[in-house]
Amino acid sequence: MEVLKQEIEKYTQFNSVEEWNKFSSKLTIKEAKKREVIFRETDICDKVIYILDGIVSSEYNRDDKQVISRFFQKGNLCSNMISAFSKTIQSDNVIAITSVKYITIPYEYFMELYLYSDSIGVFLRKKILEHLVEAKNFISIKTTANTETEYAFLEEYYPEIIRKTPSKYIAAFIGITPEALSRFLKQRHSS
Repeated sequence: MEVLKQEIEKYTQFNSVEEWNKFSSKLTIKEAKKREVIFRETDICDKVIYILDGIVSSEYNRDDKQVISRFFQKGNLCSNMISAFSKTIQSDNVIAITSVKYITIPYEYFMELYLYSDSIGVFLRKKILEHLVEAKNFISIKTTANTETEYAFLEEYYPEIIRKTPSKYIAAFIGITPEALSRFLKQRHSS
């Protein structure tokens, strides 16, 4: 919890010790093993997570193939806000790519703070803004780029993901087979 408190204090200050105590009492620290499902596409999302350590992906199946739409890492908020807001099932799974440590925040409490808090709410609003910008970047790169550009995007903005994520998940993000990624990397390094 101390890591989250320090992160929040980079953005804003708590109004009181009681405010932090109330906030932290609503949080749950969890861990997920590699390939463990954190959010299942057949469930209604009822929480927001804050990633303390590790990498997760948002993925779905299309034509019996795994498609990774984006990655989340330390410091990211992760949730299916549409599912939580509309109380409908999710469109994707959120899966641990590495071992992950994270904090869960009940969605209703998250929204209360987001809308009305002048301290923790500032942190949450800034994190949501970061989340939206990252989501837009991932969407743009996935819909307009080729293999070279997508890989370069991960290298430039998400080097930790390149270092810690098995290549089969990088390939699923780019939309190619692991073998094609291997050939691409070999070709790229020989150029």
